[in-house]
Amino acid sequence: MPTDNEFTKILGWPGYRVYRHEINEKAKTLRLWVRRKRGNRVLRCPSCGRRVHDIHEVYEREVRDLPCFEFQTTVIIELYRIRCPDCGVKTEKVEPLPTKAPYSKRFEDAVGQACESAAARQVARRMGLAESTVRAIDLRYLERWAAKRRKPPLRQMGIDEIYKGKKDKFLTVVCNLETGEPLWFGKERKKETLDDFFGSQLVSRQRKRIEAACVDMWEPFRLSIEQWAPQCQIIYDKFHVLQHANEAIDEVRKAEFFRQGPKKRGADQREEVVVAEPMEESDLHPSRRIEPAVRIKPAGLQSLRVERKPGEAMGLPLRRGHAQLSREVD
Repeated sequence: MPTDNEFTKILGWPGYRVYRHEINEKAKTLRLWVRRKRGNRVLRCPSCGRRVHDIHEVYEREVRDLPCFEFQTTVIIELYRIRCPDCGVKTEKVEPLPTKAPYSKRFEDAVGQACESAAARQVARRMGLAESTVRAIDLRYLERWAAKRRKPPLRQMGIDEIYKGKKDKFLTVVCNLETGEPLWFGKERKKETLDDFFGSQLVSRQRKRIEAACVDMWEPFRLSIEQWAPQCQIIYDKFHVLQHANEAIDEVRKAEFFRQGPKKRGADQREEVVVAEPMEESDLHPSRRIEPAVRIKPAGLQSLRVERKPGEAMGLPLRRGHAQLSREVD
């Protein structure tokens, strides 16, 4: 059976020692009671950083740590509430416990690293936790990672929006085109939204380093970029450029169509244009008789041959059953 000193070395928390342990072989659990070492009695206020000697209260906090072999490890740590002359009563800040959650820092780091290669449901089943708890741990792990990592300089940025639905409408997304990672999300797609990014996320030195920005043809984005980064070159997305070009071509086609006239009914039907020729003086004379090109004869007179002189009477034979009539034609 390992001793307390050996468990102190296994635990590996700097400035703390194990003064009691308990092993349950049936339940496969290991419980360790931990307190500060003698040389680690300097207490500082977590708010202002001032050294404090007045201890207001001593209490114990139970947290889950990484498993030791096949035993699930639980650490009961002894903590202090100190009384700061400026800030009042505060709980001391312990490096292995960065949050108020009942989990140690390295246990949350292990869960966050597992979430990088597996779904939260699988990690929750493996760790024996709820899926919502795993998501909360992963979020805290990412926040600590983002705060400590060295961010690459922003020289080429991309700005676009994501449509979420009728209720939330749009989200503005800013990303680094060189690394391909998103940098910031904002509600709506207004000029004030992008102004918030330039004002709160970047300092003057970082804004001057921006060389180019790829955006769509949304006017509020252009105005915000020209205000905060005037040296930046604006590059429009080729998809939106082609979209506007196609719209312009459609407008030209519609204007040309309405200028020429309505649509043709058939593919082989052509429009006939009637050109009026100028009239001569003889055509304007009222006494001139215009005769048709084809002479039309009555049906009953087509086979009748008449020989007479002008002014004589002409007799016309009628059909059978009718009386013979004579008619004088002038």
